Amino acid sequence: MSQSLAVESFTLLSCGCQIRRINLDTQGPAGILYNIVKSQLGASASLIEIETQVQAVAESAGIPGTVADEVLTRFRAELQSSGSGQDVAPRLLVDWGELPRVGNQVRPEFSLLCPKYASKPELHISVDRDLDHNPQDPLRRPQEDEPGLWTFHVPFRMTSDGLDCRPGQYLINVELAFRDVPPELPRFYRCRIRLNVPHAGAEEGGVLEIDGDGQSMVNLQGYNLKQFSKVILKGGQDSVINLQNGIAGPCDTETKTPEKPTTTFEYQLKVNTEKQSRLPTVSSTLTQRTYLDAAGFFFDDGRRTLVMTRPRITFGRSRDNDVVLRFLPRSEENDDHSRNISRTHFLVELIPDGIEIQDVSQSGIEVNYSVVRERHVLPTLRAGDVTHIDLGVTGIVPKQFKLEMLMLAPDRREDRDELEYWDELYCELVGGRLSRIAREALDLRLNAIRFDRAENLAGEESYVLLLREALIGGSPAQSAVVLKESGPQSRARLLHMDRSFWLEPLPGGGPISIDSQPLSPRSLTPLSPGMQIQLGTEVVRFDRPTQLYLD
Repeated sequence: MSQSLAVESFTLLSCGCQIRRINLDTQGPAGILYNIVKSQLGASASLIEIETQVQAVAESAGIPGTVADEVLTRFRAELQSSGSGQDVAPRLLVDWGELPRVGNQVRPEFSLLCPKYASKPELHISVDRDLDHNPQDPLRRPQEDEPGLWTFHVPFRMTSDGLDCRPGQYLINVELAFRDVPPELPRFYRCRIRLNVPHAGAEEGGVLEIDGDGQSMVNLQGYNLKQFSKVILKGGQDSVINLQNGIAGPCDTETKTPEKPTTTFEYQLKVNTEKQSRLPTVSSTLTQRTYLDAAGFFFDDGRRTLVMTRPRITFGRSRDNDVVLRFLPRSEENDDHSRNISRTHFLVELIPDGIEIQDVSQSGIEVNYSVVRERHVLPTLRAGDVTHIDLGVTGIVPKQFKLEMLMLAPDRREDRDELEYWDELYCELVGGRLSRIAREALDLRLNAIRFDRAENLAGEESYVLLLREALIGGSPAQSAVVLKESGPQSRARLLHMDRSFWLEPLPGGGPISIDSQPLSPRSLTPLSPGMQIQLGTEVVRFDRPTQLYLD
């Protein structure tokens, strides 16, 4: 491999201009679109990033193209008139020491200049999997050399499984995030560094081979042979080969000290628009938060979903339970059947192995039509499958009370550390910390558990154990709070942070409003008892939990 290893990065052109606020009708579609994009991109956004985000938000919110063009025109005018903000974006410089060679150990030093950010950067470095490296190397941890300057190393070898790597392109991805960020600055950046490994001799001029017979004359006078990596000259006893000035070349009469190749390069960090657009804004315009560990969603048609945030919930006939189970409506026959339900019949608890169901009743329970002997553990691999829970063993009670349990899990493609990062960030934005139950749910890859009444008043009342998040939508297989409007698209997320419930509308989920005030996608709104939430065509009241039996 030659000394001139190509090292480059994929970047977006950035004008580096700071966006200043302009006068807009904040109540109109253009003003709403402008404010959303403004809050998501920040001050150092380039025109390409602004255009991409404007189009994405307009499409998800159903805003006409003419309005999007108007907002883009205003952004372009601001960028042309502004000349500040050139030093806002962080700068990434890499000193390779020596340009990488096939088979060698490489230990480049990265320098991150970010004078506008006071917090320690959070870095995720991904070296191409075809290059030997240690992702846990402590040298990757950034060290602060001086305020606004952080350095770290990323060691790797130009080998694959101990053998010299093959020619081709190798990638190093850099993802950068800051926790404490001024509101006008972006939080997420990324950069892609590309190593181009050429074929052996591709940049060295190849091989010159001359094979002469016994009477040949080869004249290479003045011909620069330095352009070849190898020169092979063969001749017979009477052959003549003239190499005058063939090594140095006709114009190379003096020996020059070769210049040391440049080994320090700057790679442009661009705003990670995918993550930046996912970052929520915290709403404080509606009401102060209310501290609750249980709540209810009460629909206009009489349906209700009760949500609890405890690591263990109890089911039984007594009102002291988290979920009171009785046959309804009240009648002499239903009351007789209800007496076969123990005061506390069973409990459900989150444990390291999954979800544990404990039988503490007199008449027993069946899980998936098998009798439970004191306890039964459901592994999280059962997420997405319906589990049948029947109170009372067949033959002991004349009529079983039936429930259907469904464990809801995050997308399997989501990385656990990535989920935890966003959960912690959301909690920090509202001034809280990630709860113990949420961390345990992350380890188990569970979001929530929904319990539905299967036969008695089926569909009228459901119970949700919120562990990490609860989706609100029309798909019973994906949503914890199920709407009548069916469809795979989730409308919103329900979160419990800092002992309060929060609602986050999701992009593409359709219009959502609280007390007639529209909510923008990726906004966090604290919920308080008595709020009227409009989800498409459905209206639901958020309130303190109350069961049908207790009304």
